[in-house]
Amino acid sequence: MSPEQERALGVLMARTQRADAVACDLLLEELQVVIRRFVRRRVGDVPWLEDAVQETLIAVHRGRHSWNPARPFVPWLYAVAQSRLIDVIRRERRVAAREVNHEKALAAACEHSVEAAVLAGSEVRAAMTSLSPPQRRIVELLKLEERSIQDVASALGMSEGNVRVIAHRAMARLRRAMGKA
Repeated sequence: MSPEQERALGVLMARTQRADAVACDLLLEELQVVIRRFVRRRVGDVPWLEDAVQETLIAVHRGRHSWNPARPFVPWLYAVAQSRLIDVIRRERRVAAREVNHEKALAAACEHSVEAAVLAGSEVRAAMTSLSPPQRRIVELLKLEERSIQDVASALGMSEGNVRVIAHRAMARLRRAMGKA
C-alpha cells in the first residue's frame, strides 16, 4: 500500500469519527479490499476468509473511537485485523475439531449398517434352526414374506388363533436363541 493510500484511509477514518456517513461508506468499501488482501496473505484462500473480513470491519466500526487521528491509521487497522483473524482461526479450529466430515460419516455409517445387517442375518439364520418346522414356516410367512395372519392360517390350514400362538412362541424362542448367541 502506498503512502498516499495510507493517508487517504486515515483521512476517511478521521471523517468517519466525525460522523460523516459518506466517508464511512467509502472507508468500509476501501477497507474490504485491504483486509481481504491482509487475510489472504496470512492464511490463503480459506472458506472462512469473508468471515474474517466482516468481523474485522465490524471491529473497526465499533472501535473507531479508539483510533488516535494523530497516529497512522494503517498500523492500527492491521492490529485490529490481526486480532480478529486470530479469533476466527481459533473458532474455525474449534468447529473443525467437533464437526465430522459428512462423506466420511456417511460411508462409516453405511459400512456399519451393512456389517450389522450381515451379522444380524447370520444370527437370525442360526436362531431359526432352533425352531420346529411349523414354527419356522409360520415365521417365514409372517415376517419374511410379510403375509397376514389370515393368509398364513388359510395357506397352512390352521385357525388364526393357532397361528398367533405358534408365532408368539416361535418369536420368544428366537429372542432367547439370539440372546444366547
